[in-house]
Amino acid sequence: MDNAQTDTILEIKDLSVSFDVYGSISHVLDGVSFRVNRGQRVGLVGESGCGKTTTLKAILNVLPPNAILNKGEILFEGHNVFTMVDRQLAEMRRTGAGMIFQDPSSALNPVFSIKQQFMAALKYAFPPNTPPKELYEIAVKALEDVMMPDPERIMNSFPYQLSGGMRQRVCIAMTIAAGRKLVLADEPGTSLDVTIQDQIMRLIDRLVQENDLSVIMVAHSLGVIREFTSYVNIMYAGTLVEGGKTRDVFENPRHPYTIALMACVPKLTGEGIAEGIPGRVPDYTAPPTGCRYFPRCPYAQEICRAKKPQPVEIDPGHWVSCYLANEVS
Repeated sequence: MDNAQTDTILEIKDLSVSFDVYGSISHVLDGVSFRVNRGQRVGLVGESGCGKTTTLKAILNVLPPNAILNKGEILFEGHNVFTMVDRQLAEMRRTGAGMIFQDPSSALNPVFSIKQQFMAALKYAFPPNTPPKELYEIAVKALEDVMMPDPERIMNSFPYQLSGGMRQRVCIAMTIAAGRKLVLADEPGTSLDVTIQDQIMRLIDRLVQENDLSVIMVAHSLGVIREFTSYVNIMYAGTLVEGGKTRDVFENPRHPYTIALMACVPKLTGEGIAEGIPGRVPDYTAPPTGCRYFPRCPYAQEICRAKKPQPVEIDPGHWVSCYLANEVS
């Protein structure tokens, strides 16, 4: 879908994932495809329950035991993560891709100090013969990079002794310090107040630029996506419905779902009250056979019910999966 011919670090091809939930099959991801180039920041936007976190977990191949890979592949630097042997997969997780979770409290073990957890993470990422003193210095430097006050005191603290913002900074430092090439940021500011959230996003932005990292940013905030990413994919009910350069998608949304999302953003002028999108995400045990947005779409036609639309490029690099792609605006 992204026609850029630059060096690709990650490519997801026609990924479909289901889950066996108490004997019922929940068809979540349905034909997800997108690419991330080196140094590129890609946004993934959609309502809760649309499959964004499942996509990130699939990239790391850490889907739960009840997950079913129906089809598709995920290529990290040209290698399919689903066919990697344990040694290759461990190497990819050590230095290739790492995740920043939305809840730092669940990402850190409350019974171990920051030092114990940080050192364990670095021992996993660096060669076995790296001296502990060197690892400790790398950890302290990483905490300094994320603007933590008195990093040596932080190293000896336990997670419960730190604020939410400080815990998230520790998680970011642990991800960046390992020298990974791709950062998967799963709504890293959601559990924080808006002031700290802004600081965290600015921090990630600075570290990404300084280290020339690739990023997949999952967020509910369209403002965060608009400011932070260069390319955005709009996800609805396990399918990608629109994608392109962030500016193009925001200035000229063409899929009815994207248009509805944009309409939900409150206006600074206070003109009217956003009503939200009528309806809800479909039941994944019995999803619509055609376009999954069909039951909620004000422009739906009979073909939308019967057959899933394929991506159509409406402008260079800007595509949309809709039968009315050239009519809806």
